[in-house]
Amino acid sequence: MDQYGISELADWLEAQSEALLAKHTQLPEAKVVAAVDYLQVLKHPAQDYLNTLQGHYFRHESDHKLNLLADAQPMAALEDRIMVNHVDGSITEDQINFTYNHEPVFENGYSAKKDLNIIKFGLEVIGAVATSGHLQTVAKALSPDAMVTLIVAAHRFAAWQAQA
Repeated sequence: MDQYGISELADWLEAQSEALLAKHTQLPEAKVVAAVDYLQVLKHPAQDYLNTLQGHYFRHESDHKLNLLADAQPMAALEDRIMVNHVDGSITEDQINFTYNHEPVFENGYSAKKDLNIIKFGLEVIGAVATSGHLQTVAKALSPDAMVTLIVAAHRFAAWQAQA
């Protein structure tokens, strides 16, 4: 993954949305994980967070945007999501701010479409500033909980696609 890869992945996901939801095309979960790792927001490799217990993550790394209610369950079981929905500020002055909102993906059962939208939109917003080359500024401004959301949403979506 490089500074342009995040936007390219977001564009590909947008172009493939219907095929992904119809299960004709597989979500490249490894590329979402690679994008999160490239951003260097999390303390550990992105893939490790799926098995991390929610309570451990809450105490040691969370910025408390996610509702982590099941201490003994792995992050992969997390039902809460936050979406990166906007960025503003000045990248040239190294002052940017991301804004987030909660997205209910489990109301009335799991919504694969909502998870896909969280991934696509989050990567699109992040990708818009990642191409600037100011990786440290972007990483400092991003929420760890938003990064974990991308990982968990991609994992859950890929698991949904694998279901018959």
